[in-house]
Amino acid sequence: MNKADILVDIDFKPENKRRLVKMAEDFAWKMYFVSDNLGLRFTDISVYETNKGLHFYLKAESERPLTPLEIIIIQLALGSDYKREIFNLRRARAWLDGEELDDGWNTLFRYKYKNGKLVSNESETEYSKTFRGYVINRYEKLMGGG
Repeated sequence: MNKADILVDIDFKPENKRRLVKMAEDFAWKMYFVSDNLGLRFTDISVYETNKGLHFYLKAESERPLTPLEIIIIQLALGSDYKREIFNLRRARAWLDGEELDDGWNTLFRYKYKNGKLVSNESETEYSKTFRGYVINRYEKLMGGG
């Protein structure tokens, strides 16, 4: 099996539990749709809260390696910030031209600074743990495991 890292940046946080559950169910459904149509399986997910939203670090396995363009499309399909993915596409153009991509071409920033001041950092919180739990439970049910 080939392994891939799928990184998703969502600049939104539901403000109540009902909307949190709905967003988690939607995210799990998107994971299932990607899995079902592309023949890959998500094997792990970490979720971190940021000032504006959530960062998702997903581990995936597939029969064949995913190209950078496939990774970008999957990230967009899962709801990642479109600006982030356009920057990723700009970096991935080197791959299209036959160049090797460095390991940092697809990254999420754990810390963000503005004018030398920390303005955001990702952290595992009760909120992110709750979201992760809902996503995993729903995804496993959709995949037939529960």
